[in-house]
Amino acid sequence: MTTIGLSLIILGWLEQAYRTLFRRHLSFSPFFLTVYLVGAAILAYHSFSQTEVTIGVLNAVATVLPFLILMALIIRRRKPGAF
Repeated sequence: MTTIGLSLIILGWLEQAYRTLFRRHLSFSPFFLTVYLVGAAILAYHSFSQTEVTIGVLNAVATVLPFLILMALIIRRRKPGAF
């Protein structure tokens, strides 16, 4: 489980790095946020299932933050005149 979660997070970061460094897009990619969110959620689930509460809480926070940013992006794109 940990390998899957971390692999998804790395995949997300690779995509975001490509967008930022080569395509000069400085905003968050929805793909990055989604993949990061899923990877962090897997890590949180695994930590709690192994009764590692502290690590589980940290991973849960790492799941909530990209979720909030992703929701803000979605709301912002739906508003008329935004972007």
